[in-house]
Amino acid sequence: MKQHYRILQFAVIFGISAAFIGMSLGTDVYERVHEGIVEVLCLGCLKLDPKTSTTYTFETANNQSHSPFVLDNISEGIVFLHFSEDACPGCDIMLPIIQDIVSLSFDKNDMVSEQISFNNQTISYFYINIDHATEIRSDALEIYDKRQIKGLPMFTIISLGYDKGIIRPSYTSLYGTLGLDSDHARQEYIEIVIEEAITIWEENRPGYIP
Repeated sequence: MKQHYRILQFAVIFGISAAFIGMSLGTDVYERVHEGIVEVLCLGCLKLDPKTSTTYTFETANNQSHSPFVLDNISEGIVFLHFSEDACPGCDIMLPIIQDIVSLSFDKNDMVSEQISFNNQTISYFYINIDHATEIRSDALEIYDKRQIKGLPMFTIISLGYDKGIIRPSYTSLYGTLGLDSDHARQEYIEIVIEEAITIWEENRPGYIP
């Protein structure tokens, strides 16, 4: 009987020891996994691998150089091109939304070019109604129509990006009513894209050579 009791004691002690070893190993695995997750999150927070709400490209839609009036202003801040036309229901929906964002008031057939302040940062804003604008500004529609759909309204935001060791203009274009169902959602989305473009511009401006 005593022998069976000792065997039982040994089994209990062995089981407890094994449990402690397992906990130790498990804790080490947990700590390593946890540290890896935290490290990835920190990389995102530090903008070392920035993500944006829309895709930017360095190549213009028709392989032409960037518009001169864009290059003249990109050193001061991001450039926002707002394309429109007279017969365009979507343009009528988006016009007051953009006017609210840029804090400007103008008629649909006006030609507008203003440097505005957005969150204490400079934006060069151009409203381009292709039925009334100058040729050089209307031609910009084909330069920045990255999906090549010739759809209006179109909103192009030009920032600065890092491309194979060179800082140069990069842009994104958004179309129509953005696939969203409310003016609030549309305005919020445009503002997010602008804020992200400003962040990218600020990070890359020190290395940009006009």
